[in-house]
Amino acid sequence: MESVLVAEKREEKGKAAVRRLRRSGKVPVVVYGEEINPQPLSIDSHDLEMLLRKNISVISLKFDNMSQDVIIREVQHHPVKESIIHVDFFTLKKGHKVEMTIPVQFIGSAVGVKTGGNFSILKHEVSISVFPKDIPDFVEVNIDDLDIGDSIRVRDLVIENVEFLDGENESVCHVVAPKAVEEVIPEGEEDEILDTDEEESTEPEVITARKDDSEE
Repeated sequence: MESVLVAEKREEKGKAAVRRLRRSGKVPVVVYGEEINPQPLSIDSHDLEMLLRKNISVISLKFDNMSQDVIIREVQHHPVKESIIHVDFFTLKKGHKVEMTIPVQFIGSAVGVKTGGNFSILKHEVSISVFPKDIPDFVEVNIDDLDIGDSIRVRDLVIENVEFLDGENESVCHVVAPKAVEEVIPEGEEDEILDTDEEESTEPEVITARKDDSEE
């Protein structure tokens, strides 16, 4: 799936210019690639946020009277507000493979969960190598058959014309048995239990009568 973003060239440089840009509701971005020098641009923050909510891998970036297919290389967020503060875009070249990450979408309901197991996601995205024309928006993983002790690994993922770059034995998700629940003894009762044990294990003192000296 492809979507369109309209960008504008950034003429001003420096931290002050970037702050003014963000206050005006725009996000500073950079687009670069094999056949293009790094271009400082800006994009409307609302348009950018709406696009990032979708699982879209290839973006048609329009700027300076041209259109370029790009993928997102990096998104930087504000450490407190979590708003987007910068994005790097990488241009795609026809006939050249690109390395990127795509999200993992889990569908279904693991059978092991129905019998008490716990389902855990270990990888929310995976790395791939692919030609631009074959870039998928995500990889779909069906977890219906996962029982307790089962897992899905990178080697189990299959998308036509896509090479997965993560270790083939890396787990993407699994279902594990629930942890044993340890009995919690309320504070104060532990001492009482210990005292009781001591009382039950105490043997009566044996008193041996002293022999009379005359008997010796």
